[in-house]
Amino acid sequence: MKHWKRVVTTFTIVAVTATSLAIYGCSDSSDDESESGESQIVEVTRGTLMTQISSFGSISMPEQAELTFGSGQSANDLYTVSEINVEFGDTVKEGDILAKLDTASLERAVTQAESDLRTTQIDLEQATSQTNLLKAEAAVKSAEVSLARAEQELEEARNFNLSDAETDLEIAQRNLDTTQKNIAINITDAQNNVDSAYQTYSYYVNENIDKLTIGSVIAQADNLFWAYEKALENLEIAKSQAETSIATAEAAVTAAENALLNAPLDTQQKEADVASAKATLAQEQDDLTYIEAGYDIELLQINVDNAQVELDDVMDALEAATIIAPYDGIVAWVGADVGDEVTANNIIVHLVNTGVVEIDAAVDEIDVASVETGQMAMVELDALPDAKLRGQVSAVSPVAASQSSLVTFDIVVAVQGADKYELKEGMSATITIIAMDVEDVLLVPSNAIQRTAEGNVVEVVTGDDQTEERSVEIGASNGQQTEVIGGLAEGEQVVVQSSSSDVVDMMEKMMQGGRIPGMGGGQK
Repeated sequence: MKHWKRVVTTFTIVAVTATSLAIYGCSDSSDDESESGESQIVEVTRGTLMTQISSFGSISMPEQAELTFGSGQSANDLYTVSEINVEFGDTVKEGDILAKLDTASLERAVTQAESDLRTTQIDLEQATSQTNLLKAEAAVKSAEVSLARAEQELEEARNFNLSDAETDLEIAQRNLDTTQKNIAINITDAQNNVDSAYQTYSYYVNENIDKLTIGSVIAQADNLFWAYEKALENLEIAKSQAETSIATAEAAVTAAENALLNAPLDTQQKEADVASAKATLAQEQDDLTYIEAGYDIELLQINVDNAQVELDDVMDALEAATIIAPYDGIVAWVGADVGDEVTANNIIVHLVNTGVVEIDAAVDEIDVASVETGQMAMVELDALPDAKLRGQVSAVSPVAASQSSLVTFDIVVAVQGADKYELKEGMSATITIIAMDVEDVLLVPSNAIQRTAEGNVVEVVTGDDQTEERSVEIGASNGQQTEVIGGLAEGEQVVVQSSSSDVVDMMEKMMQGGRIPGMGGGQK
């Protein structure tokens, strides 16, 4: 608020609406009384008590906005302006779109954030289902079975007998030898059967070479050849069986050898298997406890909340990519064109609401006690002398501003009906604050009231030049005149201690509706 404004004199207006004042001089005043002031008799009247305080100030328009794309955008990134819908001097309405950014990347970010949020929501939904608990319980049971099996195998390994292993190896080797011998015999027999069948077939053909056109001879030759082929097939079967039998016997020997060789190592492996099974069971039990306690749900809920925050942020960024008029106003400045690269802090539009107008002014320290918020004021403008505006005091500073020995207090007057005139910020204005306006009340000069230990009293004329002291209840006062709430009636007369010239001048001015300087005596 500015502190250079001049403060003008406080004025007090007393409008008398009933019986006119009667002023009488007391003839029996002493010389001492003449020197200190004469006693005057004044009639109690009914009228209006008003005090006005005037000051100078200037018009301000507090509702201004330097609009940016800042909310929700990164301060260091550059954004491309895609729309500028206003120019300097344009009048806009609340809700009008003033400017926009290219939002393609922001829209993609919103889509991704929505997907991430849904994923976390699904995880949470699954965690809260009964199926998740059942799976955890089943995993614990499976781990218990695996541990039991590993412990059994370890026990078997520890109970391994070395002599039994040696015996098993001897038996396996004997079985291998027996198998090899039997196979040799079987293959020899099969080969002999092949040779015999071939010789029989050859001999029959050679003996009946001239009769091979006879059906019975041909049939016999075919039977002998089939027998030869069957012998060949049996030989191959014997060889295949021999390979399988030898492989099985050799594998048994190898297993027996390994069992004998690796017996200590096998025990160590089984011990490791048991330790691993115990660790797995402990982990599964922890997971089950975690699920039963709801900790996984709490963690997943945090993930959902974080995803929601991320979505809200990108939605805010997308919303901030459009500048919307926050109120009706006039565009005072445009700071970008379509295609410009701007940051979040660049001012794009300066918007002024010319319908909200205030006057920054100041009042003298003597008058500030009479100024309070809500008081009405009249406003006159140097630039628009025909404009008659009304206002209302909206703020009074509690802190003094001192300049060149003049102590003032800043005030703000909200102007009403400002949209009827083309007002400009900085125009000079004169304000007249109606500090007090009490109508149709009983009034007496303030000098007629004396303050005593028992309260406020006045001297009332009772007749035959006699007076009596009477207690009164007083109300508002402007320094010269005071409202009487109780103790007096309209038309009664009271004694006023004052110089005759002061009383006469004051009363004549009040009768004429003139202005009387305020007791504060502010600077003119």
